[in-house]
Amino acid sequence: MVRTKTKPYIIMRSHNDMPLIAETLTMVHQQNCAFELIVFDNDSIDGTVDEVGKYTSMVINIPKGQYVPGSVLNKAMETSQGELIVFLNSDCTPRDEFWLERLLDGFSGEQVAAVFGRQIPRRDCSPLLAKDTEDTYGDGSRQKYWRHCFSMASSAIRRSVWEKMRFNEQIQYSEDIDWTWRVRQQGYSIAYVPESIVYHSHNYTLRQFYRRHVGEGKAEAAIFDWSPWEGSFLRYSLLPYSRQVLSDWRYCTRRLLFGTMLYSPILRLSQLLGRRAGLKQGLKEKDESQ
Repeated sequence: MVRTKTKPYIIMRSHNDMPLIAETLTMVHQQNCAFELIVFDNDSIDGTVDEVGKYTSMVINIPKGQYVPGSVLNKAMETSQGELIVFLNSDCTPRDEFWLERLLDGFSGEQVAAVFGRQIPRRDCSPLLAKDTEDTYGDGSRQKYWRHCFSMASSAIRRSVWEKMRFNEQIQYSEDIDWTWRVRQQGYSIAYVPESIVYHSHNYTLRQFYRRHVGEGKAEAAIFDWSPWEGSFLRYSLLPYSRQVLSDWRYCTRRLLFGTMLYSPILRLSQLLGRRAGLKQGLKEKDESQ
């Protein structure tokens, strides 16, 4: 484990997360190494703040309507101390007492700017969304085929790198992807630590799933450069849709989930339409700003 002179700080962001935040805080305080906890709460009204108060007095309120992801992350870095700062979403529950230690072990050298851990679905997660989580994380073998992969939900970053390059306060989605992509362009590396595990999943409705992918598509347009082929309907939308549906069907067949198999084309169409809409909107805004 990377040793520092001060306790590592854990930054948690929350908003009406009962009862999951209670589970998360319980497991955080069972970790086998000391830490400091700061919670940035976005005007919770469901008892979240009372629960947080059982564990830390360092609670910073973000008023309703004023939550800007990059701004909150920069404020968290300014408020905390130490070289390695840990981020944990309030609905990400560590699986065991070694989550923190193993996460920090990912900083194997000075060129590692950030690390992120594995997420596994909760027991009540719907099959296809559970599959998505395992595909994204798992042993990490699939990540090498993607342009970039990172999640702030269970992660840690190096302060000295952040001091050179702060979080972007102009985007509303994928601020973690934006930051880690930019630091990679400066020669730093990002490490995945599959041994550091949290429970984290969402059962999105079709509307919620669509809106999520609108946000991700818009953010991708802003973060990455796009050739006409890379942003085309065939390359960006239709081919990924076809591969995803076929992958879902193989997954469902092995598990005899035939009803879920029928739902796959509908779910993936929502994903295609949302991401396509977000990409087009993002590319238009990008062009207008140049």
